[in-house]
Amino acid sequence: MEAPMSAARQDVPAPAFELSYNGKSITADIALYALNISYTDHLSGESDELEVELEDSDGRWLNAWYPDKGATLGFKLGYRGQTLVDVGGFDVDEVEYSAPPSVVRIRALATGVQNPLRTKQGRAYEKKTLQELAQQIAGHHGMKLEGKIESVLIDRLTQYHETDLAFLQRVAGNYGYICKVMDNNRKLVFWKRGSLLNEAGVMTFGLGDLISWRARDQLSQVPSAVEVSYHDPKTRQLLTARVGADAKAPGGKASSADVVKLTRKSGGKGQAEQQAKAEMEKRQLARTSLSITVDGAPQLAAGRNVELSGIGKLSGRYLIERACHRLSRQGGYLCELDLKRAAPAEKAL
Repeated sequence: MEAPMSAARQDVPAPAFELSYNGKSITADIALYALNISYTDHLSGESDELEVELEDSDGRWLNAWYPDKGATLGFKLGYRGQTLVDVGGFDVDEVEYSAPPSVVRIRALATGVQNPLRTKQGRAYEKKTLQELAQQIAGHHGMKLEGKIESVLIDRLTQYHETDLAFLQRVAGNYGYICKVMDNNRKLVFWKRGSLLNEAGVMTFGLGDLISWRARDQLSQVPSAVEVSYHDPKTRQLLTARVGADAKAPGGKASSADVVKLTRKSGGKGQAEQQAKAEMEKRQLARTSLSITVDGAPQLAAGRNVELSGIGKLSGRYLIERACHRLSRQGGYLCELDLKRAAPAEKAL
C-alpha cells in the first residue's frame, strides 16, 4: 500500500511512501499520523538515517506501539502511480517523545549501533593491497565488495581503536577512494572520487527550479601544493612527494599561497604522490559548495551529479555529497542537497 502525503506544490504528482517495521508493512497503520519523514543519504563518513515524526493524540505510541530499539525499518519513497524506490533498511536507534502536542520521533540508522562494523578495535595489517584490505573487511562482515580498486600495495597499516568502517574510509580516502555500506549491510561499495566527478548529471536545474539556494566559494580551501613526506627504507631518508594545483580541476590553478604538508606511511614515491594527488583533489573539490532545495526526486542520491545552469559563474556540474529527502503534510516532497562543484560550465549561463 502506498501512503500519499499532500503536496504544497500543485505542479508535481502526489508524493507517496511505504514503511515497514521488522519486515511487516505498517504504512496503512501510520498514514494518518505521519507528520514528517526524512531520509538522509550521505556519500561517506556518516551512516544514512531515517527519521519518522508522528502525532500521538491518543497515546498509542507510549504503550502498545512504542518502538523497540534495534527494531528494523524499511522505507520506500516516490510518487503515486510510479514505482517507489527502496532506499534500504534501518535500525531504530533513538525514540524521542514531546508534548503538547504529543509527538513521537523515531530515528533509525542504516548502519545501526548493533552492527559489528561500528565496534571500535585495534589491529595491524601487513603488506596488503587496498583491494585485499577491503575484501578482508567485507568478508569478515559477510558483505560483497563492489567497485574497481586500482592496485595499491600498502606495507603496513594500523587500525587505532577505530571501527572497521571508519578505518577503511580513512585509508580509502588517502588514495582518492570513497567507500560506503549499502543494500541493508550486504554490500561494501568503492568509488574512485575522480570517476564520480566525470559522470553525467542525473538531472538539470535552472535558477527557476531552485526553491532556495546558498553558495560558498572559498579560495583559501585550495592550497598551491600538497607535500607528502615519507620514509625511504632503502636510503633511510625522509623524502617528499609534491603535487601542485590542477588547472583542469573545478577551481583551476587559482589557489592560496598555502602548502599543505603531510607525513604518512607510504610504500615509496609512487604511493606518496598518489596520496598527495588525492588530498589535492579533495581540497579543490571543497572550494565551491552549494546547498539547494528542489522538488523531490528519488534519483537524487549521494554520489550522483546534477547540472546547474542560470547562476552565472557558479553554473556547472555538481557532485551530491548529501541528499535529504523530506516528506511532510505541509510541504509535500522536497530534496535538500549539499553539493560540491565537479566541473564548471563551459560557458557561464
